[in-house]
Amino acid sequence: MSAPEASNINRLILGTAQFGLNYGISNQRGQIPQEEVKAILAKATQAGITTLDTAAAYGNSEQRIGNALAEAGTDFRIISKYPPNRPDQSIKQAFEESLERLGVPKLYGYLLHSYSTYSSKPAVLEELQELKASGLVEKVGISLYHPQEAEELLSANAPIDIVQFPYSIFDRRFDEVLPKLQQQGIEAHVRSVYLQGLYFMQPDKLPQHLQPVAAKIAALQQLAQEYQLPLGAVCLGFALANPYISNAVIGVESLQTLLENIRFCVYTLPEQLLAALEQLKEENENIILPYKWPAS
Repeated sequence: MSAPEASNINRLILGTAQFGLNYGISNQRGQIPQEEVKAILAKATQAGITTLDTAAAYGNSEQRIGNALAEAGTDFRIISKYPPNRPDQSIKQAFEESLERLGVPKLYGYLLHSYSTYSSKPAVLEELQELKASGLVEKVGISLYHPQEAEELLSANAPIDIVQFPYSIFDRRFDEVLPKLQQQGIEAHVRSVYLQGLYFMQPDKLPQHLQPVAAKIAALQQLAQEYQLPLGAVCLGFALANPYISNAVIGVESLQTLLENIRFCVYTLPEQLLAALEQLKEENENIILPYKWPAS
């Protein structure tokens, strides 16, 4: 077993989609109760997690965070997102509504939730820059799905500080663009390191549309056993081992899963294991992009 590396906790961002939505293929529980939201935020603070990731589109997540923070007096750096498909609502208006729901005077980060918001109106970045200049937000950026989107932003020399995108053992589509982002001083925040829980599912019980990766999931689970590591520590550790990744956004379904993620941070993966995990890269976007999965 590898040596502990406590500093990784500082790179975790607590994702809060599950605070306001029933989210994740392996989520059997549904939305987290408000009292448990408070307990999760309290434990995250105690463990050294300083940043939350939320969005106007995550149901009532912002409101529930605001309620919990007001009751507990806890303080986090908060990243939220401009809602997609809302051309009727200005950036400033949506931002102010998020501040009100969260009950905070400013945000750490504010992202466009959809790349199409930028591609259909590149001037929207000027509105983000105005927010930044006002001191109401420290960093601005865009949530992405495809590496070509990052390439286009780099080519346009877009004035952004953060991009967020999916990245995991299977999903390595952004590998080539990561060094370029770092060179331009843009933080890479990755999400879906557990691929919505796919890596934890039993290979012989996968739904039909995911059966093509059953062998790879079995191989991944076998590697974790061989190295005597928790499977979650392998998935999270793989992302955090990448020097071009600034932070990993991890969602939790309960206080228990937060505690597990905190424990996962103490592991540094051996080089031999990282090399073996590299071989599990998956090219099929119908597998690695959950929005392409059939509705159950």
